[in-house]
Amino acid sequence: MNNAKPMSSKIIRVYLLGAMVLLVFYGAIFYHTVLYTENQSSERRLALISPYHFKLFGQGFDGEIQIDPMLKIYDQYDILPSSIKRRLNKNWQGSISFHFEDDSEYSVFAQQVMTNKGLAIVYALEDVDAIEWDDTEFAIFQTVIFGLGLLIYIIAALFIIKMAKRISTPFSTLANKLESHDNEKYTPLSIQGELSLELVQMLTSINSYRSRIRDAFMREQAFTRYVSHELRTPMTVIRGGISILRRLDDEKVKKQSSRIDNAVIEMEQLIHTFLLMARNEDSDTINVDISDEFIQQIVQDFESTIKANQVSFHQELQCNFSLNVQPLLFAAVIKNLLKNAINCSVEGNVSLFISPQRIDVIDNGVGLDAKPRGYEGFGIGLNIVRDICEKYHWQFNIKNNQGDGCTASVIFNQESAVSEL
Repeated sequence: MNNAKPMSSKIIRVYLLGAMVLLVFYGAIFYHTVLYTENQSSERRLALISPYHFKLFGQGFDGEIQIDPMLKIYDQYDILPSSIKRRLNKNWQGSISFHFEDDSEYSVFAQQVMTNKGLAIVYALEDVDAIEWDDTEFAIFQTVIFGLGLLIYIIAALFIIKMAKRISTPFSTLANKLESHDNEKYTPLSIQGELSLELVQMLTSINSYRSRIRDAFMREQAFTRYVSHELRTPMTVIRGGISILRRLDDEKVKKQSSRIDNAVIEMEQLIHTFLLMARNEDSDTINVDISDEFIQQIVQDFESTIKANQVSFHQELQCNFSLNVQPLLFAAVIKNLLKNAINCSVEGNVSLFISPQRIDVIDNGVGLDAKPRGYEGFGIGLNIVRDICEKYHWQFNIKNNQGDGCTASVIFNQESAVSEL
């Protein structure tokens, strides 16, 4: 994905490469076409005028006859120039052109006619090099043609670049809108300007899926709010019952009342967490000072569990810092990570490390591939952590250690406005 290129770059690259190949190809075709045309023109002209001059051999002339500065005729094969004889068969007839090592070029025409000596094959030899372009003239002509082709190539390239950007701009605009943070509301997307049929179909499909996601998200939020509000009433009733039980002098009742009270507090915090996540708003987000005192208030809720599970617990705060977050949700992240680690590490070790960049909870318990006996909540707390991390665009991952246990990590992002105190 990191090597992905913009659509406009791909269109431009394909065009430039294809156009360059075509330019070279047609340049080579043009060069050979010019040479072929010159040869064909010389051979046809020689085939037309030679029979007229061959009549001289029937009028008493013989041997080699110089017709003009370029044309000679011969009444027999043996008197032809040696360079020509090496390339011709004695009984050959027709027209052909030869290019020699010294850059000279000749056209030859052979035909059987009646001479003073009877029926014989006679030859016409023309120096076509004298009337064709020399190397300098042909090079200049090639340069001019190539320059015109290159100019057309550049003009077409500029046009293609402009059109490629025009075609790709709506797609880039759509991609930018999909990546924007305003996207969390899943409102329909719209793009201004001239749109292709494919882009219109894509935009329609995206908006259709966004509408479904928005509806599902709203249903989830509504369900969470309804359930959370409905749970508050029985929580209030339970609190009232606890206050009555505490008036009794029975120590066992007081002990159980305390446990119920702690469970109610935990349940109320969980309800509040769900409500905050259901609102999906940042209005309650503030700069929280993360200090040893703040962390200790969170960790102290696990003192009885740590003691009951005989867990060796260690916590370390690298330095005090400020984090842009809802305090209850930040506490929920740490509590759920610790809850899973402590319950999975009976008679083991659990360490909590917090820095301005991340949270790490390390244990030597059963790991990810097993579930501790008697603990049915394994994984539920991690889902809550994952949802909170998605809300704040944090990174969350959990992996097995090389030995025993696992490590859960939460990495803050720059938008959380982390700053050291």
